[in-house]
Amino acid sequence: MIARREPLAPTLSAAVSDQYVVGFGKSGGLGCFTVVEAMELSRGDRVVVRTARGIEFGEVLGPATLRQARLIGALAAGDILRRCTSDDEAAHIRLRRNADAVFEDCRTRAVELGLVLQILDVEILLDGRHAIVQFVGGADTEAEKLAAALPTNDEIEFRFENLATPTSPGHDEHSHGGCGKPDCGRTEGGGCSTCGTGGGCSSCGASQVDLRPYFAHLRDKMEAQHRTPLL
Repeated sequence: MIARREPLAPTLSAAVSDQYVVGFGKSGGLGCFTVVEAMELSRGDRVVVRTARGIEFGEVLGPATLRQARLIGALAAGDILRRCTSDDEAAHIRLRRNADAVFEDCRTRAVELGLVLQILDVEILLDGRHAIVQFVGGADTEAEKLAAALPTNDEIEFRFENLATPTSPGHDEHSHGGCGKPDCGRTEGGGCSTCGTGGGCSSCGASQVDLRPYFAHLRDKMEAQHRTPLL
């Protein structure tokens, strides 16, 4: 009797046909994104993506390998909605001007209130309705005080993002026992059979290190030395 041969498993270096590594956000976010409609993308292409924060701009770094999809996708994932159009680029310029105005207003009011927190940057997402205020220092209560002091605007929702305490997406969802997958990194027994990372889990992000602050720091360092960032 001839034993049936099982198909070979794809190698971790094999590219995933519909997924790309995309950089997004001013703080150097990095994620694995899936195209909504079939399209061929190349490194450097500007795209519109749906992230956990909302609809925003991104830049394609390249096709995702199976390994990258498992590791980077555990940190951030979403959808690539389309290539950037001329209207998207025009909106990007307009929203950056608006974000600069909000940034100055936030810094001024933080000083007036005597808050310890330092405003680092402000992003307004492509929908024009969500402003991400990035800060360090101070407690959440100080961010709440600043939010209360900002002008009431029914068209813009302010969200405060403390860059000093990054968390992996999905951490809160599975903070009590993991994702439920066999051998999840949050359950007794070690690694995760879903992603095979030996302690991490592509489903719940357990035991994964958030690399975004590192890449943001690396980008700033290379720009200061007049070198071209890779991400």
